[in-house]
Amino acid sequence: MATAISPLPLTTEDASSENSSFYDYYYLDEVAFLLCRKDDVLSFSRVFLPVFYSLIFVLGLTGNLLLLVVLLRYVPCRRMTEVYLLNLAISNLLFVVTLPFWGISVAWHWVFGSFLCKMMSTLYTINFYSGIFFISCMSLDKYLEIVHAQPLHRLRTRAKSLLLAAIVWAVALAISIPDMVFVQIHENPKGVWNCYADFGGHGTIWKLFLRFQQNLLGFLLPLLTMIFFYSRIGCVLVKLKPPGQGRALRVAASLVLAFFLLWFPYNLTLFLHSLLDLHIFGDCQVSHHLDYALQVTESLAFLHCCFTPVLYAFSSRRFRRYLKAFLAAMLRRRLAPGTAQASLSNCSESSRLTNQEEMTDMKDPGERQTEGAINKGTEGNSSA
Repeated sequence: MATAISPLPLTTEDASSENSSFYDYYYLDEVAFLLCRKDDVLSFSRVFLPVFYSLIFVLGLTGNLLLLVVLLRYVPCRRMTEVYLLNLAISNLLFVVTLPFWGISVAWHWVFGSFLCKMMSTLYTINFYSGIFFISCMSLDKYLEIVHAQPLHRLRTRAKSLLLAAIVWAVALAISIPDMVFVQIHENPKGVWNCYADFGGHGTIWKLFLRFQQNLLGFLLPLLTMIFFYSRIGCVLVKLKPPGQGRALRVAASLVLAFFLLWFPYNLTLFLHSLLDLHIFGDCQVSHHLDYALQVTESLAFLHCCFTPVLYAFSSRRFRRYLKAFLAAMLRRRLAPGTAQASLSNCSESSRLTNQEEMTDMKDPGERQTEGAINKGTEGNSSA
């Protein structure tokens, strides 16, 4: 389960209503509660988080819905990368749907009941991890397409891409099991409800485990995966110098850099919070600073569901052509409602023309490399 915003202990008498955002767990000893009040951090979160969550909800919903419509309607024969991009859009949509619930919970309290408490917590965790995993899948697919172009049909098939997507969803579902089991609503004080997990006497152990799990599965391993795959891709492109090499290298670097910039500050803050909970360093003032940092860095990390799909989608000329066809069809329909059917027909024709262009001079460097390897193999067999 993702560890979101650190709950903020208020007083010794009100320790159970400690979550400033939604369901993280901040178990400190009694001395810490006596010495460290965090009313100012809680006041900050009640203003900052609802505003930022609302912004991410609007941007993420708009961008991912547009991406989903284009992929479903104008890409009839989806390649492996587009299968992963489609799943990423679905994951991001389900993720941003949970944000209004947490924003209301921060600004007021949890008013949605026990069932939605478990459901939103589980949806949050599933799609938090699945979105990151699908980004890794797309880097793997591009690696197989360019670096291992010869065994293309054996390693990159639609069935295997669908199987890998199913495995990603299954793993994300397994990670969300603590939410299903432990998350529930709590009333404290009377009439004020909060939604978070209650691990009983093992709260500190669980909190540290879940944070290190997020550092490892939600950041470190995906980052190392992307660095390995894209560095290998870069070596191949530099060696072969295909058309569009410079653009492909810039896209690869931007994808890795965007992932690092969005997720590193948040995961570093989580790691420092864990060290603070283990009493390795820190005091009340440090705890205050880390609480502020956790809220800001988490909110910035959530921007991945707005920017990452756009970055991946627009790295493909093929997708940009489909997007232009979609926008042109919408514009024609708006200007001339009576010609809607003609617009759809023209759009279909545009898609067919786009496919033909992709087969000639509009291929991405990976596609050119793949075809080159296959052609060489065909020539070798002919000469033999």
